[in-house]
Amino acid sequence: MILFPKGLSLGRHKRHPLKPAQAAHVQSRQVKKSIKKDKLNAIEKSLEILITFTNTNHELSTGEISKLTGFHKATTSRILSTLVEYGLFAHNDQSRKYSLGPLAYRLGLSRVSQSIQHFVEVSSPYIDRLRDSTNESISLEVWSGTGTIACYFAESRDPLRVSMAQAEILPLHAPAGAKAILSFMHCEQVIKMLDYEFEVLTKNTLTSKSELLRRLETFNRQGYATDNQELHLGIYAIGVPVFDRLSKPVAAVCMVMPATRMTPEKEAEAVRCLKRTANAISTELKSLPNASFRFDPMQRS
Repeated sequence: MILFPKGLSLGRHKRHPLKPAQAAHVQSRQVKKSIKKDKLNAIEKSLEILITFTNTNHELSTGEISKLTGFHKATTSRILSTLVEYGLFAHNDQSRKYSLGPLAYRLGLSRVSQSIQHFVEVSSPYIDRLRDSTNESISLEVWSGTGTIACYFAESRDPLRVSMAQAEILPLHAPAGAKAILSFMHCEQVIKMLDYEFEVLTKNTLTSKSELLRRLETFNRQGYATDNQELHLGIYAIGVPVFDRLSKPVAAVCMVMPATRMTPEKEAEAVRCLKRTANAISTELKSLPNASFRFDPMQRS
């Protein structure tokens, strides 16, 4: 038997109440921990939503994203709203669906900036010469998997000219560059990529997939694609694809001008010049070892 001094109890020691200042400090720490945990949870969920788009080129609704991630629909909607504000996602008001936004693509562009920079270094002299000889704005657009990104732009010196921001993200179904690339891809792949609701950008924008597919067949036969005010009213563009060493379309050289300047004679001359430039760039790419500039901003390493 163990004897304890008189008056010593084996029960729980009586807790002394915290002073007001101490209690406030403890409560503050608990609140901060809770906020930090909530923030981490929100970040993790945001990343999960971003990862959802690594396996799709299509727009997704809030319900579809909620189902894929397992998050509550209200939580998904709240996170998507924040991501749209920061430019990581874009919201299509017509379809009420979401797609990757400009910031996501620019982040992806920086990830492969060295490869893109090398591509621009090879191509820019040809683009500049074409701008100088035609006095029209010329863009070099790289395939992104869901459209094209303007990685280099030589602006016309004409007072009435078209401007374009470098790294501007262009959709899949309207611009000449994207259609020029699509027209030389496998039909099954194109059909899969076009499995989304076309956003109406102007009164000339095509909304029929079957009609776009028919036009892509024509573009393939003639070796170039056109954008007759389908992306922006008042702007006409012609695009010719650039091929890598595997003969896959990876980019496009485009001439962009005010629609008022376009005539059949001008288009014929523009096509000849664009094909000559695109062929020269393709030849440069094919002579480089392991040269590939296919760009997918959300592709996993």
